Amino acid sequence: MSLSLVDSAGTVLTSPNLSQTQSQFLKVGLKDAAGAAVPNTRVTVTLENAIAVLVPATGQLTDASGYSQFKIQPTNVTSSGVVLATAVATVSGAELTKTIDLQISSGSVELSGLSVTPQTVQKGQSVNVKVAVVVNGKPAASNSVAVEFTSSCGLATPAQAVVDSAGQASAVIQTTAQGDCSLAATAAGKTALGSYVVTAPPVTGLQFVAATPSVIYQKDSPGANTSLVTFKVIDSIGDPVSGVAVAAGLTNTDGGTNFCGSPTTATSGADGQVAFSVCGGTLPATVQVRASLVASPAKFTDSNILTIQTGLPTQRFFDISATKLNFWVGGYFTSKFNGNKTSISVFAADRQGNPVPNGTPITLVAEGGQLNTSGLSSCIITDGRCTVDLIGQDYRPMGSKATGGDPRPGRVTVLALADGEEYFIDANFNNRYDTGELFEDLGSPYLDKDESLDFAASYLNLVTLTDEGEVTYPIPAAALGTKACPTNSSIGLSAALTCNDSWDRLTKVRRAMTIVFSGNAIGNPGFYDESIPAEKRTQTIAASKSGITVQLADYDGNPLPVGSSVAAEVQKANPDGECSATLFGSAIPNTTEPSWHSVSLEKCDSGDTVLFTVTVEDIKSGYAVKVP
Repeated sequence: MSLSLVDSAGTVLTSPNLSQTQSQFLKVGLKDAAGAAVPNTRVTVTLENAIAVLVPATGQLTDASGYSQFKIQPTNVTSSGVVLATAVATVSGAELTKTIDLQISSGSVELSGLSVTPQTVQKGQSVNVKVAVVVNGKPAASNSVAVEFTSSCGLATPAQAVVDSAGQASAVIQTTAQGDCSLAATAAGKTALGSYVVTAPPVTGLQFVAATPSVIYQKDSPGANTSLVTFKVIDSIGDPVSGVAVAAGLTNTDGGTNFCGSPTTATSGADGQVAFSVCGGTLPATVQVRASLVASPAKFTDSNILTIQTGLPTQRFFDISATKLNFWVGGYFTSKFNGNKTSISVFAADRQGNPVPNGTPITLVAEGGQLNTSGLSSCIITDGRCTVDLIGQDYRPMGSKATGGDPRPGRVTVLALADGEEYFIDANFNNRYDTGELFEDLGSPYLDKDESLDFAASYLNLVTLTDEGEVTYPIPAAALGTKACPTNSSIGLSAALTCNDSWDRLTKVRRAMTIVFSGNAIGNPGFYDESIPAEKRTQTIAASKSGITVQLADYDGNPLPVGSSVAAEVQKANPDGECSATLFGSAIPNTTEPSWHSVSLEKCDSGDTVLFTVTVEDIKSGYAVKVP
């Protein structure tokens, strides 16, 4: 085996010095014991350290003459020291090894001819940069030197550019800033300087940024009345531009939608943004803000749609409901239980059916029990509704002796109130009340304890004959009058002679409902207190051999608790009889009145009995009816 350092012409070099600028090779020759060349045999060369590099690095086969060559050069221009190269091959089963020591001296680098093309560009465009690299007075060998390009106006790609076969390093700088820009090329501690100019790109338009909030409410309504609509002035590369005058206009001014008295022109700030305030008028509407460049009105953009809603609850769109109209609490003549509850929900919308603003407060009052959710008897509207629990406990109402009043105990009136407006018929579709338009007058709200639909300042309860009475709740003085209240969908919600015969934008909208504190057992028809109306007691509605219908009530004349299971059982007069019954309705419904339940009968005889049972939390009670 032979190992020598040769130049690109194959001439053996007597000096062991590796050049920083000239191509050099390690030449390995293989011969067998007879002195004949050994072709097509693998040779590998390894270096003891990393100050030099080989190509190829993984070995190669000898040629027909028994030789292979590896290009070797300093790793970079700053490489310095001694490196041992070891060649290894196997010939006729024997491993052959040869070594050579090589000396490397660092090169002297010079940079010259730094150029920038083009010399002037717009921000966002790129420039090409190039510099000549000389090592030891000669053009640098390909890939031997890495040059770092830096600029005050952008970033270079690649960040480290190696020299090409012509001894030059080049890169591309993407500009990100504007002005007089500096450029530096650096390698091996040497630097070349240059410059170029980046001009501002043209202003090309505007971008819509945000409308905050995107839903506002009419003038004098609860909820936000103002939205801040923001735009951004941008250049041709999408960057913000400061100091540009922008004008704004509204696509719709229905009902007096306006810019809140603020200027309709503004100058973009350092972030390129400009904002305009928009205030709702007297009408619900949708509107967009159009922003344009004062210097170029044809360059404009529109905001997203901004929605203006009414905001105030209106009487016809104010409602109340409960998850359970009848639940086990008990009244005067039944067993009693504390702690069960039902959820009272209030729903509020404006006269267009839009939900009222989140945060609208609702006040609730009750004739009995306890209104309580998280320690509060009121609730705050979220997404058009809110809920309060009614907990069963004393006070348990005792019924009314007043004319038209309900005499039954255990019936609780719940009233919900909110600031709102009277409903009106918008004849000319301008969404505001105009003189002469029809409306539904409201007077003083009151808690109709006895369910008579008439205000009763005082009355006696029918059980203990103690004093009871109803009270009114305040409304704005301007909404209060001495005129009769109309008969409409709000009957029973205003005290008599408290309306004013005029439309009121600010009053109390209200809605009431009855909740029953049910007993847990069916009332026996023969054991009712005489104060309970006969038509409200447990009784047989119809009976024949083909079917029976009954009315089931507790001892207060109220329905049993909702969801309680109902069953029907046949008790045969003749053990050999074939009487059977099919029940319709196997649970007590959600209701404020005693419930009806029916069975169909087959093959039943007179004297057979059908036993109706109701189970309330493991307590079973029954009512038996004989087949006629």
